[in-house]
Amino acid sequence: MISPPARSRIRGSGPLPFQAGFSTVELLVVLTMLATATAVAAPGAIRLRAALSIRSAAAEVRVAFFQARASAITRGRFVGIKFRKNGDRHEWALYVDGNGNGIRTVDIQRGVDRPLGIVFPWNRNDVMPGILKGNRVPDPGNPGKALEHLDDPIRFNSSDICSFSPVGESTPGSVYLWDGHDRMAVVRVFGRTAKVRTLYHWRGEREWKQ
Repeated sequence: MISPPARSRIRGSGPLPFQAGFSTVELLVVLTMLATATAVAAPGAIRLRAALSIRSAAAEVRVAFFQARASAITRGRFVGIKFRKNGDRHEWALYVDGNGNGIRTVDIQRGVDRPLGIVFPWNRNDVMPGILKGNRVPDPGNPGKALEHLDDPIRFNSSDICSFSPVGESTPGSVYLWDGHDRMAVVRVFGRTAKVRTLYHWRGEREWKQ
């Protein structure tokens, strides 16, 4: 049995360091391990976020194209989609044919082909229409050839408008998207079928991938 003076001495002694279960050294080891794990995981998380960003941007373009095609079929008239700047923001805007010759830039400028009032705001700055700079980019239609005209990311014949007919056919062409760093996507529209296909490219790779 411990005498009262002995119990008093135990109570009176200073608190043991980290009595909850960690010494100073042990806590430092745990913190170091956490920091190392975070450093290892961070690049993977950044890559995942970049991949998701470019894929979600491509999905937004696809949705806008599908809506343009549906509008053309429903209205029985040519409907075109164009990427434009509206004030300080960018958006995909739909135009309806006013003279039976499809959607043309000159007719838009003259007010013949009118906006439908259907727009898809581009509320993002992580990915924009553009083509990767600093490395060779393969042509998705001919991987053995380098992509030319890198300042032209929206290509539908000689225009930047994808026009859909009342029977669902479209202007063939491509929209290139770039995250400003290492990743790209291309949304390709095939003429008669109006099929939409998306491919992805990483800086330095020789081919586009699905």
